[in-house]
Amino acid sequence: MLSDQERRLIYHRAYVPEHLPDYVEAISSAEAHLHDDCLCYTRNNHLIFIGYPLVHAEGDIAGAYESALKRFNPATVSVIAPQLWFEDDGNQSEYDHYYRLDLPPRAIPPEVSYMVRRAERDLSLGEGTFGREHKQLIRDFIRTHNITPDHEEIFRRLHTYLKRSGHARILEARKDNTVLSAFTIVDLGSAEYAFYLFNFRSPEESVPGVSDLLFREMVRLSHHEGKRVINLGLGINAGNRHFKEKWGGTIFIPCQTAAINRHGLNMDTLLNKL
Repeated sequence: MLSDQERRLIYHRAYVPEHLPDYVEAISSAEAHLHDDCLCYTRNNHLIFIGYPLVHAEGDIAGAYESALKRFNPATVSVIAPQLWFEDDGNQSEYDHYYRLDLPPRAIPPEVSYMVRRAERDLSLGEGTFGREHKQLIRDFIRTHNITPDHEEIFRRLHTYLKRSGHARILEARKDNTVLSAFTIVDLGSAEYAFYLFNFRSPEESVPGVSDLLFREMVRLSHHEGKRVINLGLGINAGNRHFKEKWGGTIFIPCQTAAINRHGLNMDTLLNKL
């Protein structure tokens, strides 16, 4: 369990989404711990190790990991770090990059500005509170996209995160000030970073350019709140990368993940692998 002092430190220094305890605890039902400058989360006999040091960029990540194994003695582990320091050795691993957008933003490219203006003709912007409409857009996304059970569980737990977080904002785009066309979730909890977490669009009520319109509003809000950088999340796929790059997003830091089975259990028993 985090002390108040540890929680303040974490939110002051956070620069990747996994540094946000309110977010990760809500979507994984795990408990946060600060261990040797790295954040860890535990649930039952599973450890989530976040190998992005909070204070010392050149910290001993491998040493912190080995120390965390001794402290928590987990049967299964999820590792998230810029680079794995151990042999893959048959573990389930993936590789990606976080993207970032420095603030204040540069001029919007003409083709993006056109899409924003197009969406503005039919939509109004505002901040909202999570409710049935938002749940339905998330259900629609799950229904229309080929996502893993782990990611589906994350989406279904977003209401818990939004309810407990004092830093998350929902930016909405509505038709005629009533019908929800799309919404974006941004977290402003870090001292210098904003976090672009999710964007959901209605299959029936979406308007061309709505995601660009919400993105511009997120940039405006983040800059107004004094943030220096927006962490845009992982690249994920070509379409996702293109969207971030057209707004000026650039590669930030690598992200490599691994699912590790320490005690010979069936890998299906890994809990909430991020």
